[in-house]
Amino acid sequence: MAAPKTQGAATQGEDSDGNRGGAGGVNYEDTKDYILEPLSLPESPGGTTSLEGSPSVPCIFCEEHFPVVEQDKLLKHMIIEHKIVIADVKLVADFRRYILYWRKRFTEQPITDFCSVIRINCTAPSEEQDNYFLLCDVLPEDRILREELQKQRLKEILEQQQQERNDNSFRGICMFCNEEFLGNRSILLNHMAREHAFNIGLPDNIVNCNEFLCTLQKKLDNLQCLYCEKTFRDKNTLKDHMRKKQHRRINPKNREYDRFYVINYLVRLSFHNLKFDCMSTN
Repeated sequence: MAAPKTQGAATQGEDSDGNRGGAGGVNYEDTKDYILEPLSLPESPGGTTSLEGSPSVPCIFCEEHFPVVEQDKLLKHMIIEHKIVIADVKLVADFRRYILYWRKRFTEQPITDFCSVIRINCTAPSEEQDNYFLLCDVLPEDRILREELQKQRLKEILEQQQQERNDNSFRGICMFCNEEFLGNRSILLNHMAREHAFNIGLPDNIVNCNEFLCTLQKKLDNLQCLYCEKTFRDKNTLKDHMRKKQHRRINPKNREYDRFYVINYLVRLSFHNLKFDCMSTN
């Protein structure tokens, strides 16, 4: 199932100021000050895939589903099959709820009420021209949705962090000496920092600690250095490498770890707000 056909002429791309315009797109100037209805964020309904029980995300237009961890495959599918592009996907705090929201809205109104229409191959014969739909936060409804998802995600993360900070039933094993620790997670983290010079940050700055430690342990089980991420032939060689090269630390350039630090959720929300503060002053 392809995306709905456009109504009216398509835009001709961007002007010299980088603005999108044209009869086929959304008139943002007319809609920027109001939204007719309050946003209603979708719940997270059931529907899982066989990939480790990971929740699935449906396509906005058809019944294809993809695991949340395969987000890029869904985005590729929507571009190829339905010609819709979502801008700044990495800034969407809850991708699944975002998709579910727009999946419902696109059944209520034409896609051209929400998306800019970009015509490619404008100079080619008409049969070779094609239209793509851009869904972005220039649309007030999309901007507010993203802001609400950011706030909701931050609230959930702070609640999770507080629960972990107060939890004294934590149980974990040191990944370097196999000593077992019971009580608060800080006992294990402080042990690894003090005894093995492995410091992943202050315990109070970390969230989803169990998942974080499992992620690190899995890399070590796969004989992968946590810092340079090279793979070695056996555990002894890996341990010697990490000790001699002082690689008992995580790779700061690996964005996989961002989700385990509360500061990243705060920065993301601040960046999102700053972006629109700058836009509103222009």
